[in-house]
Amino acid sequence: MVRSANILLIADGCCPSLIIYNDPFAQYYLPFSFSRIFCWSEGLSSMRILYSILSSIIATFFISAYAAPPRNLDLVQRGDLPAWIQGEVDNPSFFIKKDKEAFCESQYLMLSCSASSNRISAKQLRNVKLGERLPVGGQNNFAVYSLKGYGYGLRFRSSNLIMKVFNTVNNAAIGEAKALNAVGDLVASGTVKALGSKPAIIMRKKPGQPLYETQAYKAAREIVREKMRNQTYGLMCNEISTVATKTYVLHDDNNPANILVTMDGNAVKSVALVDYGPPQTYFVSKSVTKADVSKYCGCEYPSSKRYVWEHEFPYVTPPPRT
Repeated sequence: MVRSANILLIADGCCPSLIIYNDPFAQYYLPFSFSRIFCWSEGLSSMRILYSILSSIIATFFISAYAAPPRNLDLVQRGDLPAWIQGEVDNPSFFIKKDKEAFCESQYLMLSCSASSNRISAKQLRNVKLGERLPVGGQNNFAVYSLKGYGYGLRFRSSNLIMKVFNTVNNAAIGEAKALNAVGDLVASGTVKALGSKPAIIMRKKPGQPLYETQAYKAAREIVREKMRNQTYGLMCNEISTVATKTYVLHDDNNPANILVTMDGNAVKSVALVDYGPPQTYFVSKSVTKADVSKYCGCEYPSSKRYVWEHEFPYVTPPPRT
């Protein structure tokens, strides 16, 4: 018999069993029926040795799998992350009761608003006037809409709001709502009856557009375009650092489509960050400094992050020579 934590391995004749006990949510009795293939040869010492080895391996596997603490797999796989990055925003260890009720209200804090129980109720978004469906993708997204208005008396107007609709309520949706709330961009979250009660978040619409979509960039020669990209990257790093040190949320999904610029002629006047969903959005420690974030973002040129960012930039046909 092997005993460890909540694991009990009982070798009963030729059919050992694994019992997970002292757990109010799991009482399992798992007979290793496959081991019976060795029963016929119990008299053979070599098979008995093999049987003992296999039983030990199986016990070790179940003990490790059940007793091991949960880990943020992203952080395990990305060993290059600095210590001040605490984890991805979809890590449930960051969620409190309020976060788990972003889309539904439940006594048991279940993550699904569709569960059949009178103790669970969807938190409905009321007075939502849908606008245009926008050409925005995403792994967990059902759709993204502009809004003609939201709220009683339509106090939020169409130019100020955008709504992201998710396929389902999961840790990614809860984490994005939590991150948006932290940075001050979340207006509301809940379900939309007109869209089959799908979960959604309503957020403040950021000004600007990706640099490569601006008319100024399209009309400029490459030497001027390079200057615009340099300006964008510098302003982006400053905004990321400011947001991280004020709200403790790190926006690290900085592909050019997620950086909206406002132009003043051929100069980039300001930038805005969009898409605070996982992956590559993190909660950071309160001890983080702007210098820490600037170094991580590769603000000093040249840097590997800057190199990747440049190569992610979509190709734009140069203007015709005059």
